[in-house]
Amino acid sequence: MIVSAVVDPSAFNEDRFDDLYTIHVEDFLQGIWKNGLLIVDSDRRLQNALSKKAESLLGNKKRVQILLTELLKEKSKRASVRPVSVSNTSSVDLLELICHLKKDTEADALILGNDNFETVRFDEKRNDGIVQLSKYRDSDFESNRQRYENQFGPIDTLSSSEVENIIICSVRFTKWLRFYDAYIGSGENMNRFQKGIEYILSLWKDHGFFPSEQGIGSVDIFTRNAEQIRDNETDHAQKSKLAQNQKNYQKINRELMAPLKKQFPHWWQINLFVKDDPKSIFHARYLETQHAIIRVDRGFDLFKQNDEFWRNFFTLNMAESTHLKEIRELPEANVGNLT
Repeated sequence: MIVSAVVDPSAFNEDRFDDLYTIHVEDFLQGIWKNGLLIVDSDRRLQNALSKKAESLLGNKKRVQILLTELLKEKSKRASVRPVSVSNTSSVDLLELICHLKKDTEADALILGNDNFETVRFDEKRNDGIVQLSKYRDSDFESNRQRYENQFGPIDTLSSSEVENIIICSVRFTKWLRFYDAYIGSGENMNRFQKGIEYILSLWKDHGFFPSEQGIGSVDIFTRNAEQIRDNETDHAQKSKLAQNQKNYQKINRELMAPLKKQFPHWWQINLFVKDDPKSIFHARYLETQHAIIRVDRGFDLFKQNDEFWRNFFTLNMAESTHLKEIRELPEANVGNLT
């Protein structure tokens, strides 16, 4: 769903910009805005260098300047990492730094200006996944970005490795995950929800960049009361619904939360949020990361008993951030104390 790239500041050198080059640059920046991620170093050397390049773009390059500037401002469009193989980023030149970032993070591409592309292309230690920006539109990276942007077919028609790749590329650079599934609040099929969420968390643990450092990040699971208690109901009806909600809550903690915490005891804080939803705004299911919002059509009950996938669709839906914020801001449900 999300592609990642390290970009070479020299690719924005002003003397490169003829009409065709400008088209390649705009396509790259617009693609990153749709479903991409820029990888930068936590010391901000690369980000500062890109910002300076943006400031230098004037005249007919104003659109490129705006696109690059807005990308660098948007936190969800970049991941700041400390290169594993460079102890002091100030001691290496910028080309070496971006090559280390590409290698250490296993980003999908290293986007290079013409001169640096020629420098790196024959270096077997550094030429994996390099893309010449002047030929960007024809690159495999752009083809994959478009494929990830468009809706995949149902996951039960894909290979297990394809489904894994969809999830891995979406969670690789996030420090937190949020699961939204209203049906969890019913307390039913908890073993199936546990299996589906555990599957995603295991991929994040094994392939995520930040979960390799235990204790970083969090996992939040959002659901709602199965029984909505109305003010105009009788006391008996309200008490009956409250008792059922409390029973569901205990079952969720026992059959979903406890197994997840046992499976990942030292990795993340795993939190459950049960919401009161009187207007029934909580319906569709989502997986949210720092960089992506994925609508999960069927929800996180992913597997049949034979371990094959149910018919389900994963769709990138970046416009739903406001809706998810509404869900998080719903009042906490009255579910009582565990017994």
